[in-house]
Amino acid sequence: MKKLRIGLSLLLATTLLVSSCKENVNKENETTQTAPKVDLKTDQSDKFEVMQHATPLPRYMSVILSNKDLLNIDAKQEQQLTAISKGKSPKAVKTAYKIVEIEKEIHQLSLDNAKKELLATNFEKSLLLRTNLAIMKLDCRDNVLEILNEQQWKDLIALYQEKLPFDNKTDMIALITHVNPLPNYMQFIQNDVIKLDEGQDEKLSEWSAKNHPRMMELANTVIALEKNIYELSMNKEPREEILSNINEIAIIKRQIIATKTDCRDNLINNILSKEQWKALSSK
Repeated sequence: MKKLRIGLSLLLATTLLVSSCKENVNKENETTQTAPKVDLKTDQSDKFEVMQHATPLPRYMSVILSNKDLLNIDAKQEQQLTAISKGKSPKAVKTAYKIVEIEKEIHQLSLDNAKKELLATNFEKSLLLRTNLAIMKLDCRDNVLEILNEQQWKDLIALYQEKLPFDNKTDMIALITHVNPLPNYMQFIQNDVIKLDEGQDEKLSEWSAKNHPRMMELANTVIALEKNIYELSMNKEPREEILSNINEIAIIKRQIIATKTDCRDNLINNILSKEQWKALSSK
């Protein structure tokens, strides 16, 4: 079997299900809302998907520059905003792509049965980059607040909330793939890549009963914190409060990664045969 190749779409669509993976779920069909007179074409690109995955903070600059007339942006404001965007946007986008790249590496390391400590160390790199990206986005917000007048800011927020509302990720697979970059071993088992005997299935069910509820609680807490970050930014709240939420997410994600690695190790050491694990990790 060929080694599993991990692309961005696979990373965002088939990473490890936080449950003991006994439920069979479908991908969420996500759409980007558009409307006449509102140009959000950049938000349909891969770049937007990457940024959306990397940070819950709004992308004010791209929306403003795509809707200058609607927001009554004058020539001087446009010049200021464009200069800031050209100076800072490339670094922010590069950081977001680096986050995804590291998560792809973690995905493959898990398949290669890398040690828990190595996975944790690499995941810390992505968490640091997420904090750095959040600071960049907060700098952008503060720059925008200095340039726009109060009415323009209110119009911007109304436009953003209407066309790019926060995604609560009510679909389980969308939720789990967002908070955890590890492979979905159990989904492959469910899809009959691996046939379990009765004893193996019982052990898998025991793991599910013990760990699934807590993991889902943690995943939903991450989404709740991200929604809070989204709203705090729009409400002009201090960056310290927003960064505090970023740090809380990091703490929770560490727990998720650790538990899901334990889930993998449980498969290897207590449930699957060597041949079954080889088949699963090589799919």
